[in-house]
Amino acid sequence: MLKIQQLKFFVAVYEEGSFSAGAIRVNATQSGLSMHVRQLEERYGVTLLNRSSTGAEPTEAGRTFYKMALETLNAAARAEETLKELSGAVSGQIDVGLMPTFTGSILSATLLRFAQEYKHVRVSIHEAYSANLSEQVAEGLLDFAVVPAHSSEHGLDTFSMAKDRECLVCSSSNEILGDVKNGLKNLPPLRIVLPAKVNSRRPRIEQYLQLNGIKVAETMELDAMLGTLDMVANSEWVSILPSILGRADRDGITRKFTPLSDPPLDVEYMRVSHKARPLNRAAQAFLDTLQEELENALDHG
Repeated sequence: MLKIQQLKFFVAVYEEGSFSAGAIRVNATQSGLSMHVRQLEERYGVTLLNRSSTGAEPTEAGRTFYKMALETLNAAARAEETLKELSGAVSGQIDVGLMPTFTGSILSATLLRFAQEYKHVRVSIHEAYSANLSEQVAEGLLDFAVVPAHSSEHGLDTFSMAKDRECLVCSSSNEILGDVKNGLKNLPPLRIVLPAKVNSRRPRIEQYLQLNGIKVAETMELDAMLGTLDMVANSEWVSILPSILGRADRDGITRKFTPLSDPPLDVEYMRVSHKARPLNRAAQAFLDTLQEELENALDHG
């Protein structure tokens, strides 16, 4: 009889591409992982993975079995969640990954609402940038994460939460920029703060600047959202940031957030979770609360 643990082990090796990486992901020994997968193959007389010195490559049978294994793991997780629901109140521990755009804008409102309604759920928030968050979801360290739209990674489900508008951000006293609404290409060369090259927003911003003939005098690489906001508030440097971060600057006293136009530049927020681990009741409840706060912030942005 198939065991859930065997399915989890096989999925880990399949998605990681090697027994060593799969063992690290499920906190098991490489030999133990290899034994369980080998038992599956020998029991049913089928080769699921071709082993080599460089890793483990799935066979056609392995690719077919992987899809079935995901469905079975999903069904088992749903069955477990049903038992928890029948037992009473929503409870447990959830781990959520958020990028600085969210922790610096709607996190506090979300946590306050959620804590009031779901008193028996412990929430742990992990702040990082999109690549790290997606990796942690794939490794099973996070229940879900919110990242900017990007190509879907192996084993991850993605769902669009909302679209936001990128804005040119500068100090409220910055008069050099003139009327941004007339278009950035008409402005003098900009001194602009950009995220690091590994940040998924960096290539989109650079492409926008290049395609629209926007002149750049100097760039600074700063992968710290709060540091970027402080930098532009106290200098002639500018940056491009999502409008949701400008909620505290609606009065224009410290910084000015001006949506990019002619053409606009949007950013889409995506929820990523693992295909083999559907969200439990607690994680779904937190996601719902986060979604509501996101929509409220964008509606009043």
